[in-house]
Amino acid sequence: MAKTITAADLFRELEAGTVPEILDVRNKDEFAASKVEANHAVPTRNVPVYELYENPEEYARQTAPGAVIICGQGNGSELVAEEFELFGVETRSLEGGTEAWAKLLVPFEITGLPGRVRAWQFQRPAKACLSYLIGVPGGKAVVIDPTRHPQPYLDLAAEQDMTITDVIDTHVHADHISGGPALAEQLGAAYHLPPEDIGGITPFPNQPLKDGQEIDLGGDDAVVRAMTMHLPGHTPGTTAFLVADRLLIVGDTVFVRGLGRPDLTGQAEELARDLFRSVHERLEPLDPSTIIAPAHWTISEEVNADGLVITTLEDVFKATLLNEKAIERFVEEIVNSLPHAPETYDTIRLVNAGQVAPPEDEMDLLDVGRNQCAASTTL
Repeated sequence: MAKTITAADLFRELEAGTVPEILDVRNKDEFAASKVEANHAVPTRNVPVYELYENPEEYARQTAPGAVIICGQGNGSELVAEEFELFGVETRSLEGGTEAWAKLLVPFEITGLPGRVRAWQFQRPAKACLSYLIGVPGGKAVVIDPTRHPQPYLDLAAEQDMTITDVIDTHVHADHISGGPALAEQLGAAYHLPPEDIGGITPFPNQPLKDGQEIDLGGDDAVVRAMTMHLPGHTPGTTAFLVADRLLIVGDTVFVRGLGRPDLTGQAEELARDLFRSVHERLEPLDPSTIIAPAHWTISEEVNADGLVITTLEDVFKATLLNEKAIERFVEEIVNSLPHAPETYDTIRLVNAGQVAPPEDEMDLLDVGRNQCAASTTL
């Protein structure tokens, strides 16, 4: 029987740089839509399984020992790995295939917060998306920007004896399907989504947060504050959350490198101006040492030595675009830098606003591929 590797173990090996090769045996269009990637370069080939079986011995000789073979659900890749064993090449099949990889969430703790409050950044490598669990062990917790696969949040909250009382989406996401409404319903928790982003009444309960509203997690040192319901730019209603006056969850407003693209709601120039004002009027007055935690990353350089995708407000304002004091030039530069958004983004926004409800298999298709939410990666 061929050896296998879990998605979590593959992530760790990819981060350590110990995977010699990835052989993806899905069809070419599936491979183009979503790849298993790392923050370090890994030799990757796509050979559809029907091509591989035309000459399996030759492909076995071309494959590095210890390589990871990948398909959609793990069955085809396991058969290929068994076939390669017959020719003396030992490889490993990814358990659950790209379906398992798409659901993988890896928690990294953000340390250095005051008092008893603790925060974890959950990385979803298949989409380069970030979500958060913030709470006090033995007390309450909030989940911010959750995916459709919430078990890792639930497991960590249980491990820390925390009760999730609030589920928050910083904005109506365009790149992935939110798990927020379903998770809130499952837990009997309050769900919060900016009303400016909804475009109508949602079919799920929503308790919009007001400017400056606090969510007490169990003590004066553990307060999550909704910094503002008006931090527009990426979307009209984007909300930032200030945790214990030290950690700012910013959604897609700013990233470690670059800014959130303002065109996904069809208002690029208007929202670019809003983004300029939000960043300079709302963020710049904060303590420069404030930790900035975004909802995405784009390139490997955004991941620090501790494996976290975070920066400080001081470093944010070293970015070229954010040093630009002339708003007209700022708007021109950011609007002209925008690539075309994927065609699926309009549909995903409607799903997350509760305006359409595709069947589960269609949601799976919408929820693949890395995010394209950054307008610029200029330092």
